[in-house]
Formats: sequence, C-alpha cells, structure tokens
Amino acid sequence: MTDTPAALVERSRRTLREAEALVERIERTAGSDRAAVLEPFDQAWLLSTTVGLECGLLKEVHPDPGVRKAAEDLSVEVTRFGTRLHHSRPLYDALERVAPADADEARLVDVVRHDMKNAGVELDDEGRRRVLALREELTDLAQDFQRHGRDDVRAIEIAPDRLAGMPEDFIRDHPVGANGRVRITTDYPDYFPFMDYADDAAARQELHRELSNRATPVNLEILTTLIRRKHELAGLLGYPSWAEYQTDRTIAGSAAGVRSFLKEVAEIARPRVRRETEQLLAAKRRREPGATAIGDWDRRYLEQKVKADEIGFDARDARPYLEYDAVRRAILDLNSELFGIEFARSAFTPWHPSVETFEVAIDGAHSGRISLDMHPRAGKYKHAANFGYQPGAGGRQETHSVLVCNFPDPNASTGPALMDHSEVVTYFHEFGHLVHSLMRGRLRWGRLARPVEFDFIEAPSQFLEQWIFDPSVLRRFARHVRTGEPIPEGMVAKLREARDFGRGVDQQRMAFMSMVSLELHDRDPRDLDVMKVWHEIAREWSPTEMDPEGHFPASWTHMPGYASMYYTYQESKTVAESLSSGFTHGLMDVAQARRYRDIVLAQGGRKPALALVEEFLGRPHDLSAFRRWLG
Repeated sequence: MTDTPAALVERSRRTLREAEALVERIERTAGSDRAAVLEPFDQAWLLSTTVGLECGLLKEVHPDPGVRKAAEDLSVEVTRFGTRLHHSRPLYDALERVAPADADEARLVDVVRHDMKNAGVELDDEGRRRVLALREELTDLAQDFQRHGRDDVRAIEIAPDRLAGMPEDFIRDHPVGANGRVRITTDYPDYFPFMDYADDAAARQELHRELSNRATPVNLEILTTLIRRKHELAGLLGYPSWAEYQTDRTIAGSAAGVRSFLKEVAEIARPRVRRETEQLLAAKRRREPGATAIGDWDRRYLEQKVKADEIGFDARDARPYLEYDAVRRAILDLNSELFGIEFARSAFTPWHPSVETFEVAIDGAHSGRISLDMHPRAGKYKHAANFGYQPGAGGRQETHSVLVCNFPDPNASTGPALMDHSEVVTYFHEFGHLVHSLMRGRLRWGRLARPVEFDFIEAPSQFLEQWIFDPSVLRRFARHVRTGEPIPEGMVAKLREARDFGRGVDQQRMAFMSMVSLELHDRDPRDLDVMKVWHEIAREWSPTEMDPEGHFPASWTHMPGYASMYYTYQESKTVAESLSSGFTHGLMDVAQARRYRDIVLAQGGRKPALALVEEFLGRPHDLSAFRRWLG
C-alpha cells in the first residue's frame, strides 16, 4: 500500500468518483431493470464502503500523523457520499419498481430501501440538507472523541515496593527509572495486569483514575454534543430518540425491548451476583478489615484472589504457558481445522513493520487476507477490535480484515512476551469477528454481507471465546516457555473452574453500562449531565462502587458508534450460549463447526439473524442456555 497523505487522498477520491458515476447512471435511467439498478447500486456501495473502511482503519493505526489526519478528513467525504447515496429519490423509487429474480434480491431491495428511508430519503430538501449537516458534524465529533482518547496516554510513577503482587516478567519489563520510581501507563499491557495483581489498593485506584480521566473534560463536552445532535437527527427521521432509531430492526426491537431484556438479565444474574459479591467483599475484608464496598478498581484484583484462595487457581501461574507467538500460531491452526481456512504469509506491505499479513483460502479457494496489528505504539488505537479494511463481495472483491490489539510485544520485551489467559480470551474474541467477516464476505451482494441486526454482531466472537477453555485446545499449544512442558491437566481443570467465578458480577456490570448507554440516548438531552446519569444508574445497577473522581464515559470508545447499543454484548452472549448448545459432541466436532460456518457465519444478512440460528439449532433461540450458563 502507498502510505503518503497525498496518495491516500487521490486514491480515495478517485474511488468515490467511480461510485458517484454509478449512482448518476441509475438516476439517469431510473428504470426498473434489476441489472441496471441492483448491480450498479451494490458496486457503488462497495466502492464507498471500501474507502470508508480504509480511512476508518488508517486514522486509528497509521504511524504518520499526516496520514491519520488525511484519513479523518476523507471520512467526512465518505459520510457526505453515503448520505447522498441514501438520499437519492430516483434510486429509492427505482428499487421499488424492481422485480427481484430471487430471495436474495428481494432481501437486498428490502434492506436498502429501509436503509434509505432511515437515512431520510422521504424528507423534503430542507430536511435532507439538515440530515447531511448533522451527519457530517457527527463524523467530525466522533473522530475528535476517539482521537483525544487514543492520544491521551497517562501514567503513574510509584516506588518499587508498591509492585508487590506483580508477576516477575512484569517487574522485569518495568525497571526503576532515574528518579527511583517505576512508570506504569494506562496502555493495556500495563493496565490490566496491574489491576489484576497489584496488592496496593491505593495504587490500583490511582491508575484506574488516570485511565478514567483520559480526555477530560473535552470529551465529556463532545459526548454531550454528540448525544444532542443524534437526538435531533432521530427526530428528523421520525423517531422519538436515538435509542429508538438504533434499535429498529434489531433482535431487541425497540428501546423498551432493550430495557426489558436488561432487567431480565439482571433478574437471572441476581442470585449469582449476591453470592459472588459476598465472596469478593469477604476477600477484601481479609485485607482491609471493616471494608463495606467493592471499588471498581478492586473488582479484577479481588476476583483473582477469590480464585486463588477458594479454587486454588492463580492466573499468574498460567502466564509462562501463554507466550504470544505460541498463542498466535494456535489461533491460526485452530481456525484452520474448524472452518477449513488456510493461512499463508502475504507479500502485502502494511502500514507498520510490526503488522503481519496472511493470504486466506477457504476450502482451497482464495478468499481474501487478514492482517494482525497486535502491539501498542504511539498514536495507535488503545483497545482491541476487528477493523474492516476491504469489504468482500463474491466475484468482485475479496475481504481484508484487520485485528488491532495491544498485547505484549515479543520484540519490545526483555524476555518472553507472556499473556494473561484473559488476554488470550480477548484474542479469540476478536478473531471470531475476523472469521465472520471472511465467511460472509463471499456473498454476491456486498450489502447483504453485513447482518441487519446489529445486536447479533458480537455472537460469533463471543462463541469463539469458548474454545480457549477447551482442555484439548489448551493442551495443544500451552507449553511452558522455558521447559517446553505442556500445561498441567490440573491447572487446566482449575482454570475452567475459575472461569465460572465472577461471571455474575461481570454480567451485572455489563448490564449497568448497557443501561447507561441506553438512557443517555433515550432521554431528552437538553439538560443532559453525562456523569450525573452515570452515577445515578450506578447506584441502582452497578455491583461495584464508582470512583467519584473518575469520568469513564469521556474515553468510552463505544459511545460514538455503539451509542445506545452497548447491550449488544449481552444480547449476543445469549445467542452465543444457544449456539454452544448445538455442539452436543464437544467443541472440536469439526463436522458441526462446518455446519455452523455454512449456516450462520457465511450467510451474513441474507436472512434475519435468529432465523439462521434456528436453522442451525433446529429450534428457536431462547434464554435457556444463557440461564444455565449463569445459573
């Protein structure tokens, strides 16, 4: 790839001009011939989406600030074209006249016309102009929000004796500085191990507060404006709130459906939350007699202590068996076996030398490529996500998906790059997104490669997480970094037992955050105070105490995109548990894995998501498997 700002701008604008020419051709003819409407529309959609995805990725990962800035600016142009495409009344009317040749074409027409109606195609000229202005402003605001969070890396500096409890490899990679202090940053390879293992509660709270206060106060102001503009846009499009707009055509169906779902999850979780909270508080009192509450900065640490004290599993003991390169090889090998994917080193030149790229073949047929951008660096996205880089459409363009994570870097460590098991779970989760994108990217119609129901999108990724707890999978690759001995069966058994502890509290915490995201976007925002809503809902829903000096929503990266739909993780989790119940002969049943690949993953948005799940299971999805999992 060419990675200068000028080259990116020239390439992107050329592609957008090609897309514009296709739309203009449809508008000139405005007939009902399916070939003259559906094919040029889908190609225009594919071209503009390709530009949008490339710019969306490069603004988060490219090492050159000039390229990141060019990608941000181009994203506004993509927004402008997307709005123009979906506001084309001649296209909208032509789609209504088309006689679909098959079920896929009928589905495409239905989905696209719904997209266009929800974009405001039926509004008058003044209304469409205001929609365009709002969408461009929202794009700018979202980019500012994400950039501020991405670039604000904070740190604490502490005395070496405050590292008590940290793994040896962590202490080795954090030497004492010239000032006699140790620097711990808010980047994930520092933050999560410190929150898991540091015995010093005050130091944990200090680091937690630094993470929670990134991009404040500016991002709280931006977030408030984002919410207000979305509320205005929803009103223009005929919805009472942004939450109602977003939840149209989802599994939940409406904001009220989400609220009901979250209340049901909380009710299912309540007995387990009560038991686990008592155990966590008892563990805290053994260290702080008289403690009455669990701070959010205590939760991960105390979960580790309960697992060690009551189950006999210390996650630090598993780290020497989970070296980054071995984990990466294992994920590729496992997905190759389960889903018929072959990975071969690619000649593709990425945006950074640390990025690995692989050509992908599915059942022997070349089907695209993947890139792995897995380690932290300055100016890079700070979390873990699967980014589209190039959308697939059968016979026209192959998928290119990119994992962007922040795991320990073998080339930056003074010893082996060891991972926590929770980081390996995250790796499997994000790889689940990647596999889903590869499978659905082979469909004929590019727009149908994307599931219609956004709250289904996390199900395949959460389902793939389950393989990392399978003993046969772990024993394949988890070998001690020094001795080469496989992970002991007893440790695997303890790991699986420890996995179960904390899921009630974790689900309640997710429900709390989901309710915050919903309420922020389902209320009249004129007098909105984001932190007031955060603490108000925390008092009723959060299983832990929030830091009164923290401002987590200011760097909550899901806010610009997911917005009211953070509940997607829990809705998708219920689906993932249903899918798991279909593997009655174990997760390594390759025949069943291929059925799942072909019936669910490869179908994209050709049918409603729950219809695909029902076809795979032979019965409708319900919450019974989720209830058993959380029981």
